[in-house]
Amino acid sequence: MLTTSLDQLDQRLKTINSFSHNGLGQNRLVYTPSWIAGQKQLINWGLSIGLAPTVDDYGTVYLDVLGTETPNQIIATGSHMDTVAQGGRFDGLYGVIGGLQSIETLLNAFGRLKKTLRLISFSEEEGSRFPTTFSGSKHYARIEETVGLTDKSGISFDTARIRAVSRLEASSVNRSLPSLPLTFTELHIEQGPRLVAKHQQIGLVTSIVGQRRFTVVINGIANHAGTTPMNRRHDALQSGIQLISRLELLAQSLSPDLTVTVGEFNVEPNTSNVIPGKVSFTIDCRHVDSEILNEFETMIHCEAKLMTRPQLSIRVNRWANSQPVQLDQQLLAQNDHLANQLNLSHVSLASGAGHDSQIMSQVTRTTMIFVPSINGISHAPQEATHLTDLKAGVDLLTASLHQQAY
Repeated sequence: MLTTSLDQLDQRLKTINSFSHNGLGQNRLVYTPSWIAGQKQLINWGLSIGLAPTVDDYGTVYLDVLGTETPNQIIATGSHMDTVAQGGRFDGLYGVIGGLQSIETLLNAFGRLKKTLRLISFSEEEGSRFPTTFSGSKHYARIEETVGLTDKSGISFDTARIRAVSRLEASSVNRSLPSLPLTFTELHIEQGPRLVAKHQQIGLVTSIVGQRRFTVVINGIANHAGTTPMNRRHDALQSGIQLISRLELLAQSLSPDLTVTVGEFNVEPNTSNVIPGKVSFTIDCRHVDSEILNEFETMIHCEAKLMTRPQLSIRVNRWANSQPVQLDQQLLAQNDHLANQLNLSHVSLASGAGHDSQIMSQVTRTTMIFVPSINGISHAPQEATHLTDLKAGVDLLTASLHQQAY
């Protein structure tokens, strides 16, 4: 059985995470200095083991080792470099570093291979800096270009992108948009409690939920907190609270598997003695059934319309819409067989989180491998996975890539 170096895997993860040294947790938002440092370090590691680096216009890094018989048939693995704000140590990064470890292990054991192996570190998946998700994989898949967006500081996506990508350019780095792969395998932490609860080492992902994200803006009238009678107020904050509470009840009645999260909330003028005149907040909703998502989106608009009155307006903007996807059954069966051979306990499950794999599945055969998250925590500084579980996932990925590429 081919196994990866546990110490090297751990050290590489720690190296990239050390670049995000300001603030709580990991803050490797797309095109920020810590993100640039992470992509540059990955390129250097790739060069050190003989991989050929390419960077596209969005800053996604591709590291290739050419096949000797059918180099145009590309077997790809990877994940994303960016994190959420105050995120964890493994989300995205584990799939990138785990893929690098697998490729290095295969090259050391077998040398050149029949098909081309490619490691991909997508530029952005999380939607944490700009109001978009999966911009890196959408660009690679030729599905969608990201335009006209700005972050909270007013910096445009294109300005940040061009500046950051220029920092990745070097004489040893090709600049292009590579061809699409024959298959794509994403290694990832589960980000949930199911594997831990079932005492399983591996999750084999059958499907990925669809998700939609909205920004709701409520404009009322700011006024004096002491002199404005309660029946004369147009309080944007109270209206927002009522709307959120109503939507939570509707979601529960629609489907027990529908998740709805208000993760960002802003109040203006945010002063103790002023009635709030404006609030804005995000809504993230997810489900495996598009019809459920359609129905809940209709509910959001209907409830907003019912609460609107002459002195209070509510605007709803959907800015992310990812459809549920089924992953490749043949690759799933192959990984099930390999997990049995490696004596790794495993279970098939759907992913409740969005991943680059749901974009890649639209253009190539795609599969995912999960490893457990301690206490089911993710998208937080407390995100953790035992090193032995990280290694088990890399070992299964290595076996899968070997079967596909040699």
